Amino acid sequence: MATPVNTVKESSAAVVTNAEQKLQIVEDLIAGTKNLVINEGKQKKKGKKSGKIPKDMLTPEIIEELRKQREEKKRLKKDALIAQGIDLDADTHTPKYIKRQLLSIPYENNDISTIITLKIMTYNLLAQALIRRTLFPDNGEILKWQKRSKVLIQELKDYDCDVLCLQEVDFVQYKTFWRPELEKLGYETKFHRGNDKNHGISIFYKRSLFNLIDLCLIDFDNEKSGNIQPRTITKNVGLILGLVLRNDSTKMITIGTAHLFWHPFGTYERTRQTFIVLSKSKEFEKRIQVLHPEIKKIWKFFAGDFNSQPYDAPYLSITSKPVKYDDRCMRVISCSTSFQYSDLRNGGSGEKEEGGNVEKFGENQPKDPVPAEYIATEEQQLLVKDIEELHNRLPFRAISLYSIGYKVVDPQNSGLDNDRNEPFFSNWAHTWRGLLDYIFFIKEWDIDTDCKELDTIPQFEKENNIRINKLLKLPHPEQMGQGQPRENEYPSDHLCMIADISLLE
Repeated sequence: MATPVNTVKESSAAVVTNAEQKLQIVEDLIAGTKNLVINEGKQKKKGKKSGKIPKDMLTPEIIEELRKQREEKKRLKKDALIAQGIDLDADTHTPKYIKRQLLSIPYENNDISTIITLKIMTYNLLAQALIRRTLFPDNGEILKWQKRSKVLIQELKDYDCDVLCLQEVDFVQYKTFWRPELEKLGYETKFHRGNDKNHGISIFYKRSLFNLIDLCLIDFDNEKSGNIQPRTITKNVGLILGLVLRNDSTKMITIGTAHLFWHPFGTYERTRQTFIVLSKSKEFEKRIQVLHPEIKKIWKFFAGDFNSQPYDAPYLSITSKPVKYDDRCMRVISCSTSFQYSDLRNGGSGEKEEGGNVEKFGENQPKDPVPAEYIATEEQQLLVKDIEELHNRLPFRAISLYSIGYKVVDPQNSGLDNDRNEPFFSNWAHTWRGLLDYIFFIKEWDIDTDCKELDTIPQFEKENNIRINKLLKLPHPEQMGQGQPRENEYPSDHLCMIADISLLE
């Protein structure tokens, strides 16, 4: 039960008064000792009180009594401050943020043979190069890199994950801050960015646990996706690492990350990009099997900012197999095919296009990326059908670790706006809030089987030799206020996500 504010204040005041009374008693007692040793016949200057004891009159007993008086005075002051919620011993130099709990998934059977237990994090750090006051109008001093970097690195230290999949990593800060700071903590790293972009993606892994044997760089603009062409230049990239376990060199994980296309009308292009995520994971696994026949077991993971929600085509196309677009999903992806991108976009906004920006002022441009109704043309229907079939021909699928386990550990924040049991949000900005970040396990899919329904926890463990131990709690909507980042709250507009897993024999 909450204590009324006035009661707290009155209680604190009572403690302070009591402390002052105790201190006065101590001072009165010690004053008697002083009077015995101070020469009473000595004339004092008018208007001044001397309380100083002449050196030649100090005795060990008096010195000890004065020391006790000072210690008692400090103790009483400290007690009074603690009663008011102020701890003088608290570390005021450690950057503050809201640390969240790793929630344990309960299991009846704990008799399992574990090869290794790992914590995998995905985190969009909010690139410093992308910060604009118009997007973060009232966030204050936390937007400054000098302040924000301290909180971010403290957060990564505290959660102490074994693999970090990071997005929106400024290239300059990667070289001067992230790489040197995390190398001190025992991490190795790889970084990738698109052409002249000033931020990119990075994977850090603990050198004590893994050996890197291969890597795959993904350039989404130039990767093949059947007969479907990119809608526009995005400069989005992906990165996959092949990491052999140091404690068993016949087993390994592949871990990938990406930051997919951000545009509100980019659903079709993001859906193409999620196809590439799966196809490149498949291709990378085959390459490792050929080049490293000593590897007997591979677990495949991919985590990052997919800029898509659990009810949209990019997510559903890789998790709900075979995928079938309908209702809202169909309206959104069909509408996105009607959007015309500027020829001068080149990964940016195309603002300098001669005659005005076609994206803003072109004829027949859709205005709402999620229309209440949308009637697609024959050409648009064909585009949507093509990408649906493209995904359904690829014998791979992705399983979100949060979709499997989060309902068990935090049912009040699971499936609030989706039927995939995902949490409500991982991005809480000034003008938009929703779930964009995921940690996926990737596996083979028999295209003749129906995998639209969610995998259960026992099924997932049995089929894949993986146990999901814990998931990092995400705050509930009512616990959030204004858009992030905020001092003493969160250092990015995204929230990191963590899965604690065990690889099983």
